[in-house]
Amino acid sequence: MMAYVVIVCSKCRLARGARENAKTASCPRCGRTLCLAELRKYHRAESLSELAEAIGQLNAKLKDGLGAYLEELGKSRAGRRRRPHAAKNASKADVDRGAGPPPVPASKLDRAILAYLDLKGQGSAPTIQAGLSLKASPEQVEERLGALLRLGLVFEPVAGQYALVR
Repeated sequence: MMAYVVIVCSKCRLARGARENAKTASCPRCGRTLCLAELRKYHRAESLSELAEAIGQLNAKLKDGLGAYLEELGKSRAGRRRRPHAAKNASKADVDRGAGPPPVPASKLDRAILAYLDLKGQGSAPTIQAGLSLKASPEQVEERLGALLRLGLVFEPVAGQYALVR
């Protein structure tokens, strides 16, 4: 049985599918040749219908991830009711299913990481930690980057490098 994986183009950030055993794939949007060994596999699918659904959900998250975050942040600052523990209570399954907009990161560290990536474009965990405006241990930065990945606010264009979803 043939298996498929969902990957994201490191140039234009379009999610696409590829055969699991393929070495390369080309992006249909920008034409870039993608080396699958260097890219994060977001989902593994056994059928083309499952693959198509996963690609659609991931493209929706990539398109709206930062916009939804900024919209929620604006609402909470305007004095509306806020979901203070939404980032902690959202399960990975809820995020993967696309259950509503990504929650507003409640921690200062999350907001500092997002601000750094917005300013610099991308960076590794040690680079991000060194450039933060507040003190955080490498373990804390790694943990928060993992959470931001699951929330769909950042992605890995190359393994170990993080960038903001725009």
